[in-house]
Amino acid sequence: MGSVTIRNLNDAVKRNARLAAARNGRSLEAELRALLERSYADSTDDRVARLRAMTGAEAVAHLIKLANGVELDIPPREHEEIEFPEL
Repeated sequence: MGSVTIRNLNDAVKRNARLAAARNGRSLEAELRALLERSYADSTDDRVARLRAMTGAEAVAHLIKLANGVELDIPPREHEEIEFPEL
């Protein structure tokens, strides 16, 4: 994997990227990596890049969207009587 150094970046751009990273629960580096992956991933890796670039909230929303309409077989809970010793 390669690395990139960006010089002479506008302070407002860096600040806004840092704020976006904080909102998404990522470091500035992870936020910028996700942006680059979403923007420039090869078409064969497009789906993988989009998934890797998701924030936690976006990933949950994506999973909910995928599962929408799928019925899950959830077994009923079994309640066990618990006896407590007398004090």
